[in-house]
Amino acid sequence: MGSKVSRPRPSSRCCRLLQGVAFVAGALLLSSCVITEEGIEDKPLIQTEIFPPSKAVASYRQASAPKRMSADELGEHLGGKEKYETLRKWSVISTLCVDYHVPNQPPHVRLSVTEMASRVSAYGAYSNLRPGLLSEKNYMKIGVHATLDGTRLIFAHDRYVVVVRSLTKLTEEQTRTLLINFGRATSTRIPRTLNDVDPVSFLPFENRVLASERLDKDDPLGLSIFDKGAVTALYRIEGRAGKVFIAQTEAAVNKQAYIKRFVKELEKFGKVRDSNIAEPGYRGTLNNHPCFVSQRDNAVFGVYGNLTEDEMRELMASIDRLVKPYVAPDL
Repeated sequence: MGSKVSRPRPSSRCCRLLQGVAFVAGALLLSSCVITEEGIEDKPLIQTEIFPPSKAVASYRQASAPKRMSADELGEHLGGKEKYETLRKWSVISTLCVDYHVPNQPPHVRLSVTEMASRVSAYGAYSNLRPGLLSEKNYMKIGVHATLDGTRLIFAHDRYVVVVRSLTKLTEEQTRTLLINFGRATSTRIPRTLNDVDPVSFLPFENRVLASERLDKDDPLGLSIFDKGAVTALYRIEGRAGKVFIAQTEAAVNKQAYIKRFVKELEKFGKVRDSNIAEPGYRGTLNNHPCFVSQRDNAVFGVYGNLTEDEMRELMASIDRLVKPYVAPDL
């Protein structure tokens, strides 16, 4: 019988070395790939890779590689110089664009991707660029929010503002289909959460006027109280309306200053009483309209208008629950 040939076993030192190499390689791999609470892969995004590749939408192909846009080009793309200035106000990092065409034809679509400083900046720019009071069918869920306005589709997703513009004459339905298809193809290339940013996420959905949410960098009430800006939204119940405002701040001194200065404004129109909503909460009159204002954690929020007192209380209570959801105690 032939003798067995024994193979040399790796030394323990060699095993430890191999295990160390495997651990370092795994750590490097995981460091560039983080899974968020929503189960989304949070890997670094490259702006040029957000553009849909050729033939991602029907037979449309990229006419050229992504390129930067001049101020005049971007202004025309957005719909005018005023909209260009609005976008720049919200901390733009860079804007790239790509034209798409069918072979042997002029460009049919121009798509721009603007990288902003943050998700809040992107939503702020979007909410100020989109027109209000359009038909319900003009607002849709592409990215976080999207608006179809004639030959343009604009949406915000993560820290990007995307504008898709039709360059060719089509029917209204053809234009709508073309822009939506390019918008969806672009949004799927941004693997990020589709949730609203704070404090927009604190706005109750019920009775909210569609697409009335607006994030301002300055005090939207014109009182020079919310120096970091705030979000506002319009609510309607039957023939009555109320405007909601929510401001956030991390500094405790700012929270106290906000609420104190707001109470002083209310005192100009009459007596101010406790509302027993949040901590603290007040009710009074602002610009000759009933007004509630409260504070919870890092948010100062309120509503004023011609809603009934019960309607205002219910709205304030809904905001309070969204700012700080109830957590059942451990038993």
